[in-house]
Amino acid sequence: MNIVVPVWQRALRIMAILLVAALVGLPFYWLTISAVKTPIEVVAYPPTWVPSSIRWENAPEAMAVLTLNALFNSIIFTASVTVLQLILCLMTGFAIAKMPFPGRRALLWVFIITLFVPFHVLLIPTFLIIRQFNWIDTWAGIVLPVVAQTSFGVFVFRQFYVDLSDELLDAARIDGANWGQMFVLIVVPMSGPAIAAYTSITVLTAWNMYIWPLVSTTTIDLRVLPVALSAMITQRAQITPNVAMMGVLISTLPIVFIFVLLQRYFVNGLVGGIKE
Repeated sequence: MNIVVPVWQRALRIMAILLVAALVGLPFYWLTISAVKTPIEVVAYPPTWVPSSIRWENAPEAMAVLTLNALFNSIIFTASVTVLQLILCLMTGFAIAKMPFPGRRALLWVFIITLFVPFHVLLIPTFLIIRQFNWIDTWAGIVLPVVAQTSFGVFVFRQFYVDLSDELLDAARIDGANWGQMFVLIVVPMSGPAIAAYTSITVLTAWNMYIWPLVSTTTIDLRVLPVALSAMITQRAQITPNVAMMGVLISTLPIVFIFVLLQRYFVNGLVGGIKE
């Protein structure tokens, strides 16, 4: 039965959506226009909502402080964490969901319990471990401790694979496929929505990660973008507000692009994680 929604209700819903969109988008709009203003206009009162002139020089000035090296380091760090975590979570989630072995349920609960342990609690022990391995100021020391935080991903993929048809796997097993072949040829191709959703979340988390890259490195050569941005903003005497805003905008744009590209996978990919 089709329910006819009154025109005034639809108009009210549209107005509410537009209001929420305006409230959410307003800070980003203010960041964008501040990033292209002149040093005088960015601190002018009353503030201007439309820049009187566009100062494109803010971008190279911001990058001169942030450096391309920090940008490339962030890309390498984010890509490494995302790919390695994704591989581990895919395999572990599938094993816990579909492969029968003793202690499977207990192992799942171990992953669930560790979800409630904040990383800041593990910060000092983790630092002491990588120091024992002489991993300070190395890519292994920056990346591997973050890759090891797989609890959320394992839980998400386990819940996704629980609904995977057992008959499909049984048919593949009858045809002679082993667990590895079933995983690579059947399971992974069917995991697109979950992979996209988890990838978007992991990229967002890794790109914005600040504490661990700051703690695990002492050299500028391995500095990632959030650490460089923090150092840039604290240099108030040398950096004007408009250039600082441009630095924030440069560090924000890649993650905005990733979110816009993969936003439709969020609900589809994570819905399996909340069914049970």
